[in-house]
Amino acid sequence: MDKQTVATTKNGKLVYVDLKGSHAATHIADTPELLSLVRELLADLSLEDDNIYLDKDMGREVGLSDLVTTDEDDHIIYAKRLNRSNYTRFVQNRLAEPTRYVTVVLRKDTDGNYELWSAWIGAAAPQFPGDEHETPESRPFWQTHALVWGNQEVQPGTQVEYWPWG
Repeated sequence: MDKQTVATTKNGKLVYVDLKGSHAATHIADTPELLSLVRELLADLSLEDDNIYLDKDMGREVGLSDLVTTDEDDHIIYAKRLNRSNYTRFVQNRLAEPTRYVTVVLRKDTDGNYELWSAWIGAAAPQFPGDEHETPESRPFWQTHALVWGNQEVQPGTQVEYWPWG
């Protein structure tokens, strides 16, 4: 793991990120300004829970969200993003939309500090179907939402045009 300290929280917890193999690494590579937004968000938080998944309205437009609502006129495809084993739903004929939100996913380590497991510009969303953390909201949500194609790197040869989650 290639750890880099990201921030110290309001209650003194260190937050670090794996810049090679984590989900956060792919988002940071796609959007380098994300790290400074995450630092800003974490500076105001006191962390105690083992797993944290939250989004925050930053009070201003902070960038473009790849997550968009889709309809029957959209061209949908599926592919696996880097550092992931599950499929992502993508839309090919849409553009990212302005957002005020930043989302972070944090996991407490054995020392009581936190790994930034994932982060992105945009609001929180249910896990993808098939993910170990899938919720009852996952399938209905991802039938009507997708990430904008072309804004995130995908694993070569994983693109399909059918719903891959059975």
